[in-house]
Amino acid sequence: MKKTNLNSINDLRQATDENLSSVLSEFGYDESFLLVDTKLALGYLTVIIAGLLYYLDKKYSFQELYYVNLVAVVVYFLISGALLLINRRNKDVKYVGKTSKGEKIVISGWTDKFAPEYNIRVVVNGNEKNAAQTALEFKSFFDIIGYFNRDEFAKLLKVEIEKAGKKSI
Repeated sequence: MKKTNLNSINDLRQATDENLSSVLSEFGYDESFLLVDTKLALGYLTVIIAGLLYYLDKKYSFQELYYVNLVAVVVYFLISGALLLINRRNKDVKYVGKTSKGEKIVISGWTDKFAPEYNIRVVVNGNEKNAAQTALEFKSFFDIIGYFNRDEFAKLLKVEIEKAGKKSI
């Protein structure tokens, strides 16, 4: 377990984000990497298109590739637009997971620049109306030396999941 700088909100947030997966696995959730994989695939596609256009530009004249360039640029902007929409819609999403029964959970986490709080929003089964949102003070789950207290964080997170899911874990 590594010590975290208590004077850096960014370090505290990052340490909390890193521990979300292990804490939620205790509750029976398996992390889904579909969102991350989709963003990665779209990003790689844009790089491949750009590299292909660079290669073709060096090998052929512009007149020969006019329509190829046109189609590639349109596809590039469509993919980039899709990536932008995905990033905006899932701005602060830190964890997406499912239970063996198919219950889906989405956890978003963020911090304000000067507030020592971890803002968290929990959505269970896509039910935005029952989403639980709260601000957890870092001092409630980090000790005075800077070590992350998993048990305390698990208790706080369990309360928010129960609020969002309207059931006990």
